[in-house]
Amino acid sequence: MTILNGCEFPDDRAYFIERTQMTWVKTDGDLLTVGLTDPAQTRAGKILHVRVKAAGTARERGKPIATVESGKWAGPVMAPVSGTVVEANVEVEKDPGLLNTDPYGRGWIVRMTAASPAEVSALLTGATALARFREILEKDNIRCVRCQA
Repeated sequence: MTILNGCEFPDDRAYFIERTQMTWVKTDGDLLTVGLTDPAQTRAGKILHVRVKAAGTARERGKPIATVESGKWAGPVMAPVSGTVVEANVEVEKDPGLLNTDPYGRGWIVRMTAASPAEVSALLTGATALARFREILEKDNIRCVRCQA
């Protein structure tokens, strides 16, 4: 686990960082678990509502896999790779605050399969991901906090 500006970044994840989108991906064989990063949940503030795409939904990279609403922001969570949702986390739909309090654990959003191994390989990892996050955190003056439910 690496911590930058109070933001946690598990070492066993790959990251999709594009514009304001910051999601993590954990690979388990052919299955990818996807969720919001610590900086993303901090930027959003206390999350009030989550709507996740249903199992069986095919998505292209960059298309929404969920919609998140907070007191100060509403918008899509983009698919980090093209593929198909195989499981939606209904727990976060019932308790959206999990995205704030446990973003890398119970606050995952979807599990999906990837259509292209090349897209999975293109996700940022290790020092490359941390350098990009460091740049964003400094530029936008982000210091992570975990909103309580």
